[in-house]
Amino acid sequence: MIATSAELSRVINVDQVKGTNYELDIVASDAECLALAKRFDLIKLEKLTAHLVFISSPSKKDIQVKASFEGHVVQRCSVTLEPLAGDVKGEFWCDYSEEIVPENVEIIEFDTDTDDPAEPIVDGTFDVGIMLTEHFGLELDPFPRSPSADFGRLKKEAGDKLDDGESDNPFAVLKKLK
Repeated sequence: MIATSAELSRVINVDQVKGTNYELDIVASDAECLALAKRFDLIKLEKLTAHLVFISSPSKKDIQVKASFEGHVVQRCSVTLEPLAGDVKGEFWCDYSEEIVPENVEIIEFDTDTDDPAEPIVDGTFDVGIMLTEHFGLELDPFPRSPSADFGRLKKEAGDKLDDGESDNPFAVLKKLK
């Protein structure tokens, strides 16, 4: 059995995946939403739901998971720091295999022309919550910006120091080099 300390964990036993169509709906608990909000520096994660479809090979040594998810988050505007609510949606698929042996040291080589390697099935189990968490994090806006974030207004409030040639602002220093 997989021991995990992930914020969102759903351990699947390969024996659960019968035939070619096993489905699972996930609704993150309040505690899981709180832990995910902390991990991704959100003000709040109000909900996270997912629908997963598992397709197993005849030998049950390889399983493909197709997932779609959606959540409602409250993030900080990257300009004004005010709360900004938004929806997050995404889809992904992931392969799991008993043929993959997890190692303590991993050498990662990136090749954009190849598919991602399969995730390991360990002792007949794998955790789909970990992949869901990773893909949820990838869909978050890294620099959310409120519609009221007006750089012109912020510039005026700063006393136009942003364009001041005497400022120690790094962009003002570069402007002097023209």
